[in-house]
Amino acid sequence: MILVGQYDSPFVRRVAVTLHHYHMPFERNTLSVFSQAKKMQKINPLIRIPSLELASGEILIDSWAIIDYLDELAGPARALTPSHGPERRKVLQAVALAAGTTEKAGAVSYERYFHPSKMLSREWEERCLDQLQAGLQQLEKDCGTPWYADLHMSQADVTIGCLIGYVKLRVPEAFPASKFPKLHALSLHCEMREEFVKSRISADEVMPARK
Repeated sequence: MILVGQYDSPFVRRVAVTLHHYHMPFERNTLSVFSQAKKMQKINPLIRIPSLELASGEILIDSWAIIDYLDELAGPARALTPSHGPERRKVLQAVALAAGTTEKAGAVSYERYFHPSKMLSREWEERCLDQLQAGLQQLEKDCGTPWYADLHMSQADVTIGCLIGYVKLRVPEAFPASKFPKLHALSLHCEMREEFVKSRISADEVMPARK
């Protein structure tokens, strides 16, 4: 399998963490959606990451679909997403909230990246920041210990861990640790695990500087 995308994308990173957790070997194609958009479009017409190229030649797009496939390979006993019942719904709802919160952090980051300060839409930035804060506050409220939803790590923890890492990187002012102590502790707990360490962002996996 070949994972396409860079780890500064929390959606790519959550796939990588999942692959490492399941001990599924994979190679990497660190194409950039910015500087290598034409090459990326040959893999995913939407020029989005992640994609996962299978040995059969099939290409899976979107982290939700990819992780669903990986859960299937891992089997219900090992899957990070419970297979049924209220436990499954709880994890999926947490993942949906964390993914949506991640998208709002990305919207703030892209607004600041693509628009010079005098052209930046303050109204849009503030709206996204409000949504980002609301998502973090709800996740903080619902966060358990030692893991978000149970005594064992789930896909909720993987996705939230990658979200917090991304917010700290791109919109650090939105995540004062003192305001979100449970999420901060969960993030530290995640980042010490081998699958997170192996999926850390390298120095060359960042958005290119604007000219």
